[in-house]
Amino acid sequence: MDITKTEFNDRYYEILKGYVETHEEIYLMRSEDLGYELVKFNIPPEDIIELHETAVSRLTAELAPKRMIESVGFLSTPLVEVMMAYGLAFRQWIEDLEKSKQELMVYAEELQHSNQLKELFADILRHDLLNPASLINGFVGILLELEDDEKKRSLLSNIEKSNINLINIIEQAAEFAKLDSVTGLDFSEHDLGVILTNIVDEFIPEFEKREMTISLETEGSYPVLVHPTIKQVFANLVSNAIKYSPEGSHVGISISDSDDQWKACVKDQGSGIPEEDRELIFTRFSRLDKAKKGSIKGTGLGLAIVHKIVTLHNGSVGVDSNFPEEGSTFWVRLDKAQAN
Repeated sequence: MDITKTEFNDRYYEILKGYVETHEEIYLMRSEDLGYELVKFNIPPEDIIELHETAVSRLTAELAPKRMIESVGFLSTPLVEVMMAYGLAFRQWIEDLEKSKQELMVYAEELQHSNQLKELFADILRHDLLNPASLINGFVGILLELEDDEKKRSLLSNIEKSNINLINIIEQAAEFAKLDSVTGLDFSEHDLGVILTNIVDEFIPEFEKREMTISLETEGSYPVLVHPTIKQVFANLVSNAIKYSPEGSHVGISISDSDDQWKACVKDQGSGIPEEDRELIFTRFSRLDKAKKGSIKGTGLGLAIVHKIVTLHNGSVGVDSNFPEEGSTFWVRLDKAQAN
């Protein structure tokens, strides 16, 4: 809470008056405390002299001339104590400021080191873990082609599925580690409708494989300033819509005008998402268990990556759901190009 100049004047006057009348040390201690507070509230040294002169003028008006003459020797002592305390406090403030500067520099170095470790971690994931996992996948594929025994083929298929899941986790963890050290992206203008059209084309084989249909509702152009990583956002959302929707269902994609933003929606017919879980699914290492609605388990990173990329675009992402009915709509809001 700020202290006004009048309050400082009153406090110093009470100190000076008390010391002149009693000569007790307690008033000098209060004078020291006042000196520290003057530094705290950024009061310049010249104002201290003004405080003293104002207090002496008030005291002169109150005391009898004889008493004032007798007290002349005590008038300057509280001022000296205030000035000494002010000097010590100011020196301490400079030392604390220098210490804070050094701590900030250390923090910056630690942050840079942390980002370097994240990049190293991403490289280790990609090269030291992903390569062996990919080799395992290749060998399993060969064994599946050579094996006739159904029981062994079933076991090999389980190994293949688990290994593919491991590869996906490694790739996502590496991507998240890389994104987690990014503080800004370089943007260029693109058409959001074209981006979504290209994403849909890439997933046509997946839709056909599961006998699902997809529609894309776009009209005209939707200019946005984005980084190429934005494609990963919509690829992830479309992939999840396929993965968590029943076979033969429909996925709808649309873009709507939302003031100075475009709102892109991916609507599926999968299990609904409870309201209390709608924020949680965008955190790393969290995903919804299909078998048990509302419970969180697993090491899902896909939506955490989505959230990170959209945040780097100064946008927002969320989900609306019909829970407990089926169907969820994942949406992303991005600034229009002209709004930037």
